[in-house]
Amino acid sequence: MVTLLEVIQRTPSIVRSILDTRKEKTKDLMNYLGEKVREIDEFVFIGSGTSGTCAMSSRGAVERISGLRSTVSFPNEFYTDRAVRNKNALYIFTSQSGNSILTRECMRKMTAEGYLTVGITEGPTTDIAKEAGVHVDMGCGFEEYGFRTIGYCASILTHIVIAMEIALAAGRLSQEDYDRYLADAYRVPESHQAVSSKTLAWFEKNKERLMDSTSYFFYGAGPLWGVALEGALKMLEITGRVAVGYELEEGLHGPTMAFNDKTCVISLNGGDTGSEKAVGLGKMCKNTTGKGFLMGAEGVDETDLVFDIAGGEFRALEFAPAVEILAYEIAINSGIDLMKPFTPPKESYFETHDFSNDPSKAGE
Repeated sequence: MVTLLEVIQRTPSIVRSILDTRKEKTKDLMNYLGEKVREIDEFVFIGSGTSGTCAMSSRGAVERISGLRSTVSFPNEFYTDRAVRNKNALYIFTSQSGNSILTRECMRKMTAEGYLTVGITEGPTTDIAKEAGVHVDMGCGFEEYGFRTIGYCASILTHIVIAMEIALAAGRLSQEDYDRYLADAYRVPESHQAVSSKTLAWFEKNKERLMDSTSYFFYGAGPLWGVALEGALKMLEITGRVAVGYELEEGLHGPTMAFNDKTCVISLNGGDTGSEKAVGLGKMCKNTTGKGFLMGAEGVDETDLVFDIAGGEFRALEFAPAVEILAYEIAINSGIDLMKPFTPPKESYFETHDFSNDPSKAGE
């Protein structure tokens, strides 16, 4: 039996594979865009769940690398509340399974109306892959669990790689800068492995206080806001415990009033944007509730998870195993059987995915 931890630890090899095959993976996309590659002035990311949090994690890097405005929208918001469409934007629809119903409906609508659309999924046979203007394989391979971990990192990386290739082709990114970003990306696999090992040791050291918590607050700024959202999502999915993710500054207002001695606060510190406040939040929780932990570039005491950040614009990938392994360890130490399949209620109240073309994936 493959454990969820082993799946998480498979991510570095996937990252290397995506980087090694980036030109091949984006070949159809570049052919699809042709001369329009120079007309694109915005990237618009649409996706739900982990496909939404990965876009929150990649958006800033995409914008800085490409020099183009980059926005994120959840499918329901995009479908019902966004009335103005940019005809020069590239609309990127991410769904690992390729069967997210509303994401697919949004994409079909935009494709039918003549907009440039890209579907990013786990393979070319998914519904979204077949119906998008062009498909890009995220390269995640098969995941044994419905708790998407490899897919989160693969999606982030695919978003940024697409931005790099488009910016290079459009003359917005020099070959020198392209190579520099690529070098940063290639540092991620080794860093991911190191963070995984450190997280396991950190959990064992702090197990009692981490397990004693009943709610978990994840905080992050910049790309780490997306990681905070994903950390909360994974805690909910994997452990069933209450968890929320906040942008660092926004979460320092009302939410802090809910902290108590059963609240675990995880403050993600990238060593840049918001670092001072991230450290301050950790200190406050250590001195009040006793359950504040920092993850990343700088800690306050020996209870924090400190690691080197080597990936630059790809740093969200380095923080991913820290929050994923935390959720995994909470579940395992709570006696949760992660292999137990999810059984939906007999009466269907709502649908989020359509697996009619691939019944083997029902229940994902």
